[in-house]
Amino acid sequence: MTASSSVRQSRLRSFALSFDWVLLGLVLAIASVGILNLYSAAAVLPQPLHTVQIVWLGVGTLFFALPASIIDYRFFERWAYLFFAVVSFLLLLVLLVGKEYNGSRRWIDLGFTHFQPSELMKIAVVIAFARYFSQHEKKGGWGLRDLAGPFGLLLIPMFLIFQEPDLGTTILVLLLGVSVAWFEGIKRSSVIIVVLASIAVAPFAWAGMKPYQKDRIKTFLQIEEDPYGRDWQVKNSVIAVGSGGLTGRGFGQGSQIRKGFVPEPENDFALSNWAEEQGFVGTSLLLLLYLALILWSLRIASHARDRFGTLLSVGLAAIIFWQVIVNVGMVLRWAPVVGITLPLVSYGGSSVVTILICIGLLMNVSVRRHMYRA
Repeated sequence: MTASSSVRQSRLRSFALSFDWVLLGLVLAIASVGILNLYSAAAVLPQPLHTVQIVWLGVGTLFFALPASIIDYRFFERWAYLFFAVVSFLLLLVLLVGKEYNGSRRWIDLGFTHFQPSELMKIAVVIAFARYFSQHEKKGGWGLRDLAGPFGLLLIPMFLIFQEPDLGTTILVLLLGVSVAWFEGIKRSSVIIVVLASIAVAPFAWAGMKPYQKDRIKTFLQIEEDPYGRDWQVKNSVIAVGSGGLTGRGFGQGSQIRKGFVPEPENDFALSNWAEEQGFVGTSLLLLLYLALILWSLRIASHARDRFGTLLSVGLAAIIFWQVIVNVGMVLRWAPVVGITLPLVSYGGSSVVTILICIGLLMNVSVRRHMYRA
């Protein structure tokens, strides 16, 4: 055996021993729920989307494996701002030549599939903010003047995504930036000023919204409620969740979904289908899997070998956390319907691949606290 092959075998053994099997197990469990849920809803879908979802999971696995086992996550730190700029350009390209669907222009037509750059921007924001805050340190917390740089940069993708229009992802991108900054520490006075400023600009933000976005907020606030209008899908989503009871109606037996009362059971309201069929017990188990994934991601952050790895992991955990929170809020009518998917459970190529890239980067940080120490 040559010296080079011996080194390779040693590194493979080291990788296998340091591989984060808990992280992988949690992801496989959640993805399996997603496939089962799509298979159950196949009767009311135009095509068997569970088979397409499996293909997307396969594609996403390639993106998971690449950052997890080949590219050191510090590579992304080096090129963070370039990556941010490229994705921002793709968002501009969407507005110019993107494919329009249901009144929104969010996708680039690649011929064989449609690509949604706003999904990739979630990761770009986390990487850019992780680099910025890892290279700057403020004792006593960050003030508004200190935060002007990173949040001024964040306004670019927020503006472009809002023009698509995509209010949900616009808010999510802002929440991701705030999450990383909050972890670093923001002065209390700065928080108060931001809250007051947000209240002051709210009327202008309302004026800039599209009519259907205003309708969704009115529906959430139960203003001008119309039982057969936009409020209809949310009401039936709540009914579907409630009809599941403790243990659910059984796999493939959800009447609300089967009779078409809940639209998009494969996407925004995937949790409604799962809750009706699996009940409180099944829904609680799914949410506990998400909780375990988020807590494990924060554990990875706490054990990262450098500050960038910590901030990167916190931001990636925030992507999963906020998507789950907003989606569950939509389904239960605790939040307006803003089109945020449930990670690895809702159908969608761009969404699935993006989440698996997040998991790959988390695996990267986890594995490299043991391997190839600088």
